Amino acid sequence: MNKLNKVPTVAEALSERARVLLDASSEGKPKRKGAIQIPQGLVDSLSYHLGRGETHYPDRPGMADLRDMVGRELGKYLDDSRGGDQVLITASEGEAVFVTMLGLDLVPGGRVSGEKGLHHQKLFDWLGIDVCGAEDMGISIAYRELRGGANMGSSSGGFETEICALGDTLFGEEVTGLKFSPSTILLGSLSSLLGKHGFDLGFVSADTSVLKGITGWKQASSICAPSPSQRAALWALGERP
Repeated sequence: MNKLNKVPTVAEALSERARVLLDASSEGKPKRKGAIQIPQGLVDSLSYHLGRGETHYPDRPGMADLRDMVGRELGKYLDDSRGGDQVLITASEGEAVFVTMLGLDLVPGGRVSGEKGLHHQKLFDWLGIDVCGAEDMGISIAYRELRGGANMGSSSGGFETEICALGDTLFGEEVTGLKFSPSTILLGSLSSLLGKHGFDLGFVSADTSVLKGITGWKQASSICAPSPSQRAALWALGERP
């Protein structure tokens, strides 16, 4: 019985592992540029939530507070902010693109209007989706990517559906003059919040009727985004236990 009593809980084991990583990263070794940083406050926050039994799946679309924050932040590039019910949290931007293409019934054999050499070009190739130039006619879906803080300007219109992958722009430095129509499907990464801590997340934001189909594919893909990553994002946004 004593031996059984000494078996650590899942929360204790994970918390101890995080502390070991934290100690190992600060044993007098010079910090290289871009190295993962694990603040003690983040370790304490994750330990707190694990200790409260948060070892199960969170809300399938993502934690409500995080979805609300993403929706409000997207308001910088829209006429108004979006509600949490218009946001889906994913494991990465790549997964956000993946489930969006599936949700729009573009796999396989779909066509989108976009530039060649996309950041996610290999994913489009693997999915069997053709990325066509502006000269190709009869394409109803446009896909664009924002990379390196480049200003994409206003939405061009002329398509039934427009999708923009924002990269790590959200919660990063605001891109002036960037504006999207209310119906644009926006997706991206939360790496500007999480990358330095070794976590990653993505998101998709769309009208609820469109997001419903995308969410179904997300749940089939990976059920939901990891709880610790979502808690790390909320911690980076100022939430404390």
